[in-house]
Amino acid sequence: GFSMRVHGFDHNLLDLAREVLRVVMGFRGREGECDLPKTIKDGRFDACLEVQLRQWSNAGMDASAFSATLRLLCIRPSVMSKFAKLKALEGITVSKFVQVMNKLLKRLSVEAFYHGNVNRKDADEAANIITEALTRHHVGLPKKKLPTKLVLKAKHAIDHHLIVAPTIDPKDPNTAVEVYFQFGKDDNSSDAIRQRVLIDLLEQILHEPLYNQIRTKETFGYEVSCGARWTYGVLGMSFRVVTACKSAEEASTRIDDFLKSFRSELDSMDDETFMEHLVGLAKNKLENFDSLEEETGSHWSEITEGRYDFEAYRKEVLMMRTVSKKQLIDVYDEWLHPFCENGKPKKRRKMVLHIIGSGDGPASLGRPAIEDEKAVGDQIDHLLHQFHASVKKESWGRIAFGRGNAV
Repeated sequence: GFSMRVHGFDHNLLDLAREVLRVVMGFRGREGECDLPKTIKDGRFDACLEVQLRQWSNAGMDASAFSATLRLLCIRPSVMSKFAKLKALEGITVSKFVQVMNKLLKRLSVEAFYHGNVNRKDADEAANIITEALTRHHVGLPKKKLPTKLVLKAKHAIDHHLIVAPTIDPKDPNTAVEVYFQFGKDDNSSDAIRQRVLIDLLEQILHEPLYNQIRTKETFGYEVSCGARWTYGVLGMSFRVVTACKSAEEASTRIDDFLKSFRSELDSMDDETFMEHLVGLAKNKLENFDSLEEETGSHWSEITEGRYDFEAYRKEVLMMRTVSKKQLIDVYDEWLHPFCENGKPKKRRKMVLHIIGSGDGPASLGRPAIEDEKAVGDQIDHLLHQFHASVKKESWGRIAFGRGNAV
């Protein structure tokens, strides 16, 4: 799907929304037509096509950003890579574009959000504008028939998935390593809210010592970070190191060594320090939005991701009253620690991505050989196909979000 957004301070904002919808819906009901609607100016198709091709061509040139992109492409099989999109647009014509748009717009499921200094009358007018724009040639698409945003499961095993790819930019000297752990589904139940809080708390506690040890003291790389991950209802956490002086294997091993050694730090953490982390996290979640745009974006993401919980942060803060240090250590042992109590390797849902640059020294070790730099897209798409086949496309399934009562 796609989204449209109009915003500003002008009282003619709804008129602008009406005009935008009129232009977009002008592609409907054009069976047999080969030309663009009259509302589209001459030359606009070629100009927009050029911009889109350039945008996709330049995407992912940075090793760090590409590691995150590749992770999402691995676990979301319905998303096309930029290389596949570029191939799909080869030889695209106005006639073909008009045919595809007409077909796409035949059946629509629409969600709208009107936010700001408005009243009920304004909202009703906005709803009428949308309804009027959809009336002609409209065939509804029930929400239950919308495609499910499936997320694949990383295998639960002692060994892990390893995806090794070259940087898209052949001159990039940096190597990016991302280690991603999957934890489970977030159905917005009380247990799921507790898990979200514990993941955020882990990030709060781990971020600074991870950076200080690996980046500052050991100078492993210029970028060292960790963060909670929420991918269409699947909970996880990732650790990233970007380096020009260490190999990808050294960086990924160092992350696991850190997770092993930090377990004792958690165990020895006193109650006062634990409470400081908890209070700090609560304050972050209860901070006011800096702008209306930021607040709107937060609410809109709840709609597009299908959770519809506009008080998620408040519920998470309420849940923090019941979170204990023992619970934190338990999930750390279950999700992140590489070994069991008996010292044997532990099964985890883990993916490791190596995006290997072409610099001198260890950072380029293991970079896949590429005879033709133009073929890097084919190689990366092949890696994605291999990953999807290795997990047999087993997913977490359709995730139904509950109300998420935390108290």
